[in-house]
Amino acid sequence: MPKAIMKSLTISFGLLLLMCAPVRTADAFVFQDRIATYKAVAHYAMGQVFDLLGQTTKAVQEYEMAAQFDEASYLIHLRLGADYARLDMLTKAKDELQLVGKYNPDDLQSHYLLALIHSTEKDYDAAAHEYEYILKTFSEAEPGNIEIYGYLGQLYYSQKKYKNAIEQFEKILQLEPDNPDVLYLLGSLYLEIDDQRKAIEMLKESIKIKPNHDGSLNTLGYIYAESNQNLAEAESLVLQALEESPNNGAYLDSLGWVYYKREKYQEALDAFERANAVMKDPVIYEHMGDVYYKLNQFEKAIEYWELSLDLLPDQKSVIKKIDAAKSIQVRNTEESSEVDSQ
Repeated sequence: MPKAIMKSLTISFGLLLLMCAPVRTADAFVFQDRIATYKAVAHYAMGQVFDLLGQTTKAVQEYEMAAQFDEASYLIHLRLGADYARLDMLTKAKDELQLVGKYNPDDLQSHYLLALIHSTEKDYDAAAHEYEYILKTFSEAEPGNIEIYGYLGQLYYSQKKYKNAIEQFEKILQLEPDNPDVLYLLGSLYLEIDDQRKAIEMLKESIKIKPNHDGSLNTLGYIYAESNQNLAEAESLVLQALEESPNNGAYLDSLGWVYYKREKYQEALDAFERANAVMKDPVIYEHMGDVYYKLNQFEKAIEYWELSLDLLPDQKSVIKKIDAAKSIQVRNTEESSEVDSQ
C-alpha cells in the first residue's frame, strides 16, 4: 500500500492574513459628496469601535448606516461580511463579501472569508475555488515562492485534480531539481493518473538522491508487486522502508502484498496481521481475505472481505470475490454430499 501522499489541505488564518495586502482605509471610501463621505467615515469609525468592544450587533448597525452613505466602499462591505459571519448570518455575509469583489477585485481577504464560510457550510468545492483564487494570485505575484506552489498542489490533490497538482509540483522541481520529497510526491501523483513509467522514473530519482527515502522505497516496491515485476527487488525496497519506519501499517501491507505475489502466503498473512494491528484499513482486510482464499480457507476469506466492505462499502471487486468464494463453498458441499450418498 503506498504511503498517504500528504495530509489534508490546511491553510491557517494567520498565514493567509499575513500574505494578504494590508487594507489602506484612505483608499477604501469612494468620494461622492463631502457630507455623504464624512457620514460614511463616521459610521464606519463607530463600527470599528464597537468591534473592538466586542459589540458585533451594534457594529453591524453602524456599518449598515455607513453603506447607505457610501455603497461603493469595499471596506464597509468587508466589515459587514465579517461581522455577519460572526453573528452566523452566513447568507448575508456571503452577499456582502461578493460585493467586496465587485468594488475591489484585488482584495483577497474577502475570498478567504468566503472560503471559511463555505467550509463551515461543508461546501468544500466552493471553498476550494476561493483558496485556488487566492493562491493563484500569490503565485503570479511571487513566481519563485515554492510554498505557494505546494499549497496549490495540495489543494488540487484534495480535489483529485491530479494533473493540476502535477503541474504545481513540477514547478517546484524546476526550482529544486534535487528535492527527493517533491520527486516522491510527483511519483505518487503520476501513479494516480496511471502513468506507471513516469511514476517509477520519479521514485527512482528520489531514491538516487536520498537512498533511505522510505516513502519512495515503499511506493516503488508496491508498484513492482502490483504489476508482478521485479518481486525480489520489491521485497528489498519495502524492507528498507520498514527499517526507517518499522511500525508503518502501509509499509507492512506492502510487504504482505509482495509476499503474496511471491506465493509466500504464511509470511504474507503475518505481515498483514502486523499491519492490521497498527491500522484498520479496507485494503488490508481485502488482502487478508485474498491470502485465506489462496489457502482454501474460504470462510475466513469471506470474513475479511466483508470486514473490508464494512469500512468501504460498494467495492465491486470485493463483492465479486465473496460471490465466487460462496459459489465454491456451495459446489464443495454438493460434491461432498454426493460422495456421502455413494
